[in-house]
Amino acid sequence: MNNDKKIAINNLAEKKDSHELENSLDIELEKLKMKKKEKDDIMKALHQYNDIKDATQEVLGRLAILEGVTVAEMHRKYNLLESD
Repeated sequence: MNNDKKIAINNLAEKKDSHELENSLDIELEKLKMKKKEKDDIMKALHQYNDIKDATQEVLGRLAILEGVTVAEMHRKYNLLESD
């Protein structure tokens, strides 16, 4: 095999390797994008949960004032954990 053919074969092999590497990187990038979206969705859900929890605590606090009892008593009345 002459030298020109060897160079051409090496060039083709390098292009194939580059193409495979690019495909592999594209796949990995898509996986990372999906993980980021999952994390973003979880963070959004946690924010919503905390907003609802804060509003619930506000309502319980105001009900406790109206009924002349403690918030802890309101938790017991409605079978809520005091840590909720």
